[in-house]
Amino acid sequence: MRKFIIIILALFALVGIWSEVNANETGQKILKIREGTFAKVMTRDEFSTLTADIGDEVTFINTQDMYVYETNAIPENTVFYGEIEDVREPVEGKDGALKISIYKMITPDKKVYRLSGHIYSENDNYIGGKNTQSIYYHKVPHYNQRLKPMLKVAPLNVYEMGKHTVVKPGAELFVIFEKDIILK
Repeated sequence: MRKFIIIILALFALVGIWSEVNANETGQKILKIREGTFAKVMTRDEFSTLTADIGDEVTFINTQDMYVYETNAIPENTVFYGEIEDVREPVEGKDGALKISIYKMITPDKKVYRLSGHIYSENDNYIGGKNTQSIYYHKVPHYNQRLKPMLKVAPLNVYEMGKHTVVKPGAELFVIFEKDIILK
């Protein structure tokens, strides 16, 4: 199911379904990328919940051209700049997690655009934060009307200690735009 959602999001990013093209008085094209659009990016740096602090800058590279109709709106190798917005340390029952906001992108021809976005994740835009396994189990009787009673193994509320989340260079992620962006 997760792969299906990622494929659908990638298709929306490639097609530019939430985008539009207009022209101003001088005939120059003005591209508008709508909020909710996704861009596929790749990490340039390694960062983790062990070493990261709130406010640390991280960079990402756009891995493919993003078109608005026939116009290349965000070229390949555009650099996205973000900062770590929140760090959740690992605790018993949960791995560590990071939330990264994206605030700027620079195209290969050195145009700078301010933007508002996040690295997308199904976990409220936190990278990591998975639940850990239960350590202890106990036997619980299970009664069924047709069969004899049987014992089932049920987890207790004692979980493994979480691990730090590490994002390696080259990891593929998605940036979701939270506001419309005007590209000239």
